[in-house]
Amino acid sequence: MTGRTDEEEEKWKNRSTTLRRLGRQYSPDVTPEVASRRLKQWIVGNPVLLGLLHENGWTASRRVLTPRQVEQIVRILGEP
Repeated sequence: MTGRTDEEEEKWKNRSTTLRRLGRQYSPDVTPEVASRRLKQWIVGNPVLLGLLHENGWTASRRVLTPRQVEQIVRILGEP
C-alpha cells in the first residue's frame, strides 16, 4: 500500500454509501448493476475482507454500507 496522507484517509471516513454506488466507483465502465455484482464478488472472494465486514454487521443481502465497512473495503481493495 502506498503512503496515504491524512487528507486521503479522511476522504473515506464517515461516509456511508450503497453497494451500487461504491461498485460504480471501482468499475465506472460497466452498468450500475454489473458494478454492484462485481464488487460483491470481490468481497465474497476475499476471505479477509468478508470476515471484517461480517464482524461489522454486513450480510450479502445488505445494500447499504456503513462508514466502517466502506473504510474496510477501501483499505483492502485500495481506493477506487
